[in-house]
Amino acid sequence: MESIVAANMRSRPTRAMISILAVAIGVIMMLIIGGIVSGTLNDYLGRIVGVGADFMIQQSNASVFFALNTAALPQKLDQKIKEIPGVEAVAPVLSNFSTANFSLIFGIDLASYNELPGRLQIMDGRESLAGDEVIIDELYAKDHPELRPGSALTLLNHTFTVSGICRQNSVVRIFVPLKTLQQLNESSGKVTFMFIKAARGADVRGLGDALKRAFPGYLFRDANDMATLLAGARMPMYRQFRIAVVAISMLLSFMVVLVAMYSTIFERTREIGILKSMGASRRFIVGMILKETVIISGLGVLFGIGISLLARKAIVTAFPTLQVSMSLAEVMIACALGLIGSALGALYPAYKAARMDPVKALAYE
Repeated sequence: MESIVAANMRSRPTRAMISILAVAIGVIMMLIIGGIVSGTLNDYLGRIVGVGADFMIQQSNASVFFALNTAALPQKLDQKIKEIPGVEAVAPVLSNFSTANFSLIFGIDLASYNELPGRLQIMDGRESLAGDEVIIDELYAKDHPELRPGSALTLLNHTFTVSGICRQNSVVRIFVPLKTLQQLNESSGKVTFMFIKAARGADVRGLGDALKRAFPGYLFRDANDMATLLAGARMPMYRQFRIAVVAISMLLSFMVVLVAMYSTIFERTREIGILKSMGASRRFIVGMILKETVIISGLGVLFGIGISLLARKAIVTAFPTLQVSMSLAEVMIACALGLIGSALGALYPAYKAARMDPVKALAYE
């Protein structure tokens, strides 16, 4: 059987290559598009956890994706929260998404923010954030090599001066003074959310209950658990988008393999008739078709993984701020789905070939 399968692939190299390429494209779509979405999400939530806060307080209908929220939280709550026994630090934050820079900006009070374990760690420049100063992280600076301490950076139609460059473990990549961003947003006295840190030795769970009782109507999130943040995330159409990518990828593999194998059956009608007249069973015919499909899809999967790894490296090099997740589990899932889509595409052609009448097949012109 192996020689028959190999001979068929060698006799139709163009069709075999198109089928391999189609399976590879499906795998690439799942790994790269899905990897960008999941990588960006996981990186974002991981950096929130990296702040080291125990809680975040937000409006009741707010999302963990700060770009989707408005400045609706009274800043004066920070003083009332500090009065709760067990609270060590409170850092109010105003978020704003800049479409021009395609970046999420945090307006913070540097002194209160640096009371958190995940304080800004300055690598270059000064630890200063006042007036029209801005601090950027090292990946944003790498993506914009013209920016150095003392450089001008235009954000929200306002010119800032880069005072320092911090490590990349910060939640966002751009920080400006809270009061300055409030003035630009015309949201004086308002913030988007606040980070809350429990005092050392405090009962964190008890403190969470106390905060909820003291401030009913507000949303408190555990900020130190990535799984909890992900479970509470309301990202519009995220699940549907991932399903659509997988469905399109599998459909591509399915359709191309189906057409390729079905046309192969017609071209090899006489060959199949000869095999059946010589005693080849239906199982043998089906196995021959499926084995060819497995070889084609296997080569397509390997090719797709190789291209995906190269593409991931190229994307991360060209766009340092963009994260592409490609774990072993994600690679295995993409491989399995590519193989399944190809196998499903070969089922009907294999069934058609197995039920072929040898007498009619031999008479086929």
